Amino acid sequence: MRKALSLMVLALAAGSGLAQGGSSPTAPEGAAPFATKADQGKQLPAPSAMQPAPPPDGSIQECLIGPAQPSSIADGQGGQFWLRAEYLYWWTKGSRLPALVTTGLAGTTSLPGVLGPGQSGTSVIYGNSDMAQGPRSGARFTAGMWLDCCHTVGLDGSYFFLADRTSQFNAASDSTPGSAILARPFFDVLTGTQNAQLVAFPALLNVINILTPSGLGIASGDIHASTYSRLQGADANVFCCLCSGCNYWVQTLAGVRWLQLNEGIAISENTHVNPLLPAGSPFFGGSTISISDKFDTRNNFYGGQVGLRGQVRSGRMFLEVQGKVALGVTDQVVDIHGATAITSPGGATAVTPVGFLASGSNSGRFVRDTFSVVPEIGINAGYMVTNHLRVFVGYNFLYWSSVVRPADQIDLGLSGTQIPTDSRFNPAAGPARPAFHFHESSFWVQGISVGAEYRW
Repeated sequence: MRKALSLMVLALAAGSGLAQGGSSPTAPEGAAPFATKADQGKQLPAPSAMQPAPPPDGSIQECLIGPAQPSSIADGQGGQFWLRAEYLYWWTKGSRLPALVTTGLAGTTSLPGVLGPGQSGTSVIYGNSDMAQGPRSGARFTAGMWLDCCHTVGLDGSYFFLADRTSQFNAASDSTPGSAILARPFFDVLTGTQNAQLVAFPALLNVINILTPSGLGIASGDIHASTYSRLQGADANVFCCLCSGCNYWVQTLAGVRWLQLNEGIAISENTHVNPLLPAGSPFFGGSTISISDKFDTRNNFYGGQVGLRGQVRSGRMFLEVQGKVALGVTDQVVDIHGATAITSPGGATAVTPVGFLASGSNSGRFVRDTFSVVPEIGINAGYMVTNHLRVFVGYNFLYWSSVVRPADQIDLGLSGTQIPTDSRFNPAAGPARPAFHFHESSFWVQGISVGAEYRW
């Protein structure tokens, strides 16, 4: 027994010496501390070789949802937040106004102010032209952010507006000889002929063959017209990166869009009738007649949109292209109102809620919703001033498939039964003209922009 214990102590001492002695075999550098005999011949990689090196630009290589491509602020996708401001110089589609005011000289036409064959002495001085056409200044502001640290999903929103476009028209004529005729042309549905309502008529003989003393006209008057147009819109999108490389990226987007187009036309006239004419209807001698018509339209588009956008770069130069299409509903509203005030020579004023073009047969507020499509394309070319600041110039084209515009709602087919200054005035009698029907058209806006973007 004592001999057996001695052998065990010697064996343990020998094992310890083998483990510590310099002549003992050692495990290869980098091998596992308890590598088997079969593993000792294999060279394992160093720990530093099994970990990816950090990117030179300091961007994050990994996040909770998986690996991402290196991204820097200068590549157009980097930075966690960004702001963009643009100056817009855009053109809008015009809306054709009908002939609303005519003029001429007494004796040059058989029917003063009337348009039609044989009326060469009559000319249009307001109307037969496009409303709200031409360039307008505006601005667009965009803000965005990445929703994840890998820069794969983001959110942005933008708002734009164009400055209101307004126009004014004014004309006046007194009753002295040689003054111009002022009239408002229309088609008389009762007689089936062209006709006109006189605003100012300095001739010696008027259309109803009432002779006035020499040198005195029938009436003096003035007429005024104004138009306005305003456009604005906004959208918000969630987007994700489809693919990217060292000098390009492509994103897809989905979101919502809103557009608003508000426009209007207002016409007012004042006529002072010669007091030598018979008082009361239909001559209104000595009376002052004031008539107003207003046509206002409002369009609001609400819809969802999808699109693509991408960028390519060469050094510090870059080119961006995007296309979006929105499908939704346009809420269309038309407001038509008029009034006629007749002040007698004694000072009493009678007001009728009926104008000339805005009569009882077409006045009111009309509302409907209609399906619309709004596509938009844009392109920007720019330069990276620094890794944070970029400047660019661009072009945009936006189309709106269905809007109502005030000029399209005017009906020049009138019945004397609906005109307060007409001897046939009787609103209960027909026909009910002018009439109202929704007349819609397409709308577009296009132009150039200059802007800057800052990322951080």
